Amino acid sequence: MLQPISGNNIGIGAKSLFRKVGNAKTIKFIIVLIAIVNILYISTLLVDERTSSTLTSKFKSHASYVLDNFYESDDEDTEASDGTVFTDIPEANTVYSNNQKEGQETENIHKYDKKLYNIPNRPYDQLSTSDKILFKLNEITQDSEKYWLGHTELTDYELEILVDDFVKSAWKDKQTIFYDPRFTLAIYINEIKNQYLKKNPDNEKHKSHEVLVPFAWSDWVDLTMLNEELSKPESQRKNCEYMKATHHIPAKDSDYCVNNADITKADLKEMNLPSTKFVPGFAVKKSPTNKASNEVRMLEGKSHLLTYAANPLAIIFLTSDGVFEAQVEGKQRIVDSNLFEDFLTSTKNKSPKLILNPVKEFNDLLASVKPNPLDPEDDEFGMVAKIKDKNPENSKEVYLPQKAFDYQQDKIDTQLEEYETRMKTLHDLTTNELIFDHHTINKLKLTRNERIYYEGLKYANKFELAKEPTYFRMARLNFQTEENDHDAGWHYEWRFFNGALRYLKKGWNEEELLIREKVLLDRILRNWFKFANEKGIISWIAHGPLLSWYWDGLLFPFDEDIDIQMPAEELTRFSKLYNQTLVVEDISEGFGKYFIDCSTFIHHRGKSYKENHIDARFIDIDTGSYIDITGLGISKEEAPDKYKDIVNQAAIFNQPKPVYNCRNLHFYSYDEISPLRYTMIGGVPCYIPNKVEDILKDEYTKGMSVYDFEGFYFIDPLNLWIHQQKLKFLFDKSHPHLFNDKDEVTNREEFTKLVKEMNEDQILSLLEHNEDILLEYYLTKDVTDLHKQELTYMFNMPDGENTKVENIGGQKQQSEISDNVEYHKLTSRFKFQKPFRRPLFNYEKIDKPKHAKSSTD
Repeated sequence: MLQPISGNNIGIGAKSLFRKVGNAKTIKFIIVLIAIVNILYISTLLVDERTSSTLTSKFKSHASYVLDNFYESDDEDTEASDGTVFTDIPEANTVYSNNQKEGQETENIHKYDKKLYNIPNRPYDQLSTSDKILFKLNEITQDSEKYWLGHTELTDYELEILVDDFVKSAWKDKQTIFYDPRFTLAIYINEIKNQYLKKNPDNEKHKSHEVLVPFAWSDWVDLTMLNEELSKPESQRKNCEYMKATHHIPAKDSDYCVNNADITKADLKEMNLPSTKFVPGFAVKKSPTNKASNEVRMLEGKSHLLTYAANPLAIIFLTSDGVFEAQVEGKQRIVDSNLFEDFLTSTKNKSPKLILNPVKEFNDLLASVKPNPLDPEDDEFGMVAKIKDKNPENSKEVYLPQKAFDYQQDKIDTQLEEYETRMKTLHDLTTNELIFDHHTINKLKLTRNERIYYEGLKYANKFELAKEPTYFRMARLNFQTEENDHDAGWHYEWRFFNGALRYLKKGWNEEELLIREKVLLDRILRNWFKFANEKGIISWIAHGPLLSWYWDGLLFPFDEDIDIQMPAEELTRFSKLYNQTLVVEDISEGFGKYFIDCSTFIHHRGKSYKENHIDARFIDIDTGSYIDITGLGISKEEAPDKYKDIVNQAAIFNQPKPVYNCRNLHFYSYDEISPLRYTMIGGVPCYIPNKVEDILKDEYTKGMSVYDFEGFYFIDPLNLWIHQQKLKFLFDKSHPHLFNDKDEVTNREEFTKLVKEMNEDQILSLLEHNEDILLEYYLTKDVTDLHKQELTYMFNMPDGENTKVENIGGQKQQSEISDNVEYHKLTSRFKFQKPFRRPLFNYEKIDKPKHAKSSTD
């Protein structure tokens, strides 16, 4: 596992030498201490007194930081579970942000700095209760070391390596895997920049296919778990039988896994691996579809990505204004291609060491080539134009045409006929030299995305609803075990599964796992809408996220699902354009990577009988977590009685049915959906359907009024859901009868009443007592306050923004909302806020190990 150290610390070569001589940590300490003393002394001799004082202060600060880092783990090679050290894996060291040089990338990353609240300049105990709360919030802004989780800008993005460790010749016989997203992204962004400058300097849409890059999943997903097997002789590696031993039932296809001994030359060619030595002992072709242990499910997914998994078709890099795109061509790792050598040539690096900085490369790309915004012709519903409209009085609502939901068999038949005509014409043009026409061929030829779409269209059309095979496969887990008591694995895509969200693995506690879960969900939601809003893909939040939006404009802390809906026609357009695309987060915010996977059966709108309720997924490839995407369209399924009148009315006038369903038979009328309203959830601009109240009451009955769920209680003054265990101290002395021996609430109704009546002093006590709640309030206060303001325009709020959720009245009429210019002025302020969470890679690999260590010193 990557162990970060200071890049301005002792270098990589010196560190290796010290390991071989005596106590490395002691030697390091002595040498650096001597160096620091000498630097301080020299500074007093070479500069004037004032400058010397400034330098001395800076050196002292840096010295303190460097010395602190000596107490981190000294074992920096990747370790197997049995303690074996993999010595052939290159070392790569984090250069911490407070050691990085100031520059453009730093300015870009710190653009979200928060302003301090104005409070009287008095001792804390003399402040009013409300000012004490603001004082606590100011403390977080001012102390980024103590409250590091409250400072979510990207840091520690530089990586120091030895050049010779990564040249092609060094990897000729090396079977183990190296992974660090900073390495991958720096190399790829530099390559893409150079190709754009050469082939498409103006980033023109019609030339977007000319930027080509190789791809291997091992550069983009952490597969280093396989190093434990890859470092062994082949005869000693795990095999398929090891995997099958943990399955709760046999795999549907016993050939889902192939042992090294049975791998053919054709298999190796498909994998683009030189020999079976580069296979971990087992090569997984597809999901076994059954339950397994956490470890085996990870091994199976990672083996599949290393061996048989198909590459994405394209990579899209998000920016704050447009995108960069590259087409994927061929399976090849960075170290097996010319990418690294080309990077060295491009950067004119002559040093044996190299500091890779993906943020700098990203900013260089932005400075060299303008990102490609959406062509107005591709803005199907005018959504992007509305979002970017700078007139605050103009509505950002989207009125959807009813035809967007009308995707039935006649549309499928028409498409098939058109594609078959194109294919026949292309065949004739390319097989008959008398009619060969290069211009017509270029016009009619199918892109790779179109070919996948066309083949899926043909395949899906062969199946009746009840007989279609299942498309998506989950990382199904054995649960009700000591380390996994409830997670059945239904919320992870099996290929990218990297451990259950609440699986108590070594080195993690429950609080850290909950933070990780929040990071995942917030970041995936953010990047979906960054992508969709940039590409003009119409979608809106549904189900649990829509209900959570109503309460506080955030995601529920107890819900692991994110659900998105879109019209059926839009679903097919989305699939045709972006299926099998890898979307990369804006590099100035993090290193997230998301894979778009659309089901073959998106063309079916009737009930799914084979778990094909979900039409597409936006998958976080670092974890396997995902957003569920479902299309709404007309089907032959019978609608609920509440829609009987409008269905009959449409039939009388021979009009399409104005009631739509997903494949899990959730029904909505056209008027319930359109117009879509512009809003925010979790600081992310998005859309919600028109009649929120009707939809939520139909699906959740009491969901808009009940203040407790699975041990969480809603706190109106904070606009947050807090678990009862963190509220108990406020009431256990005055109401001891409310808790049993297991600290569980015995009377939910009475406890809820106490929670609803919490006063400001109790709120302050809660914030003083729980740093995690204080941090959450700090991160979300601005957007939850804005959400309350928004609700005043949409619902009847007797006390305005101070209305408690339980006192919110019914939703206002559509015209009352849509005709209100002040409402539109408010929604014009909805922009992407600073991310609520640290980037996932930083949290897992750098922040958590660093702060966990410091907390024990």
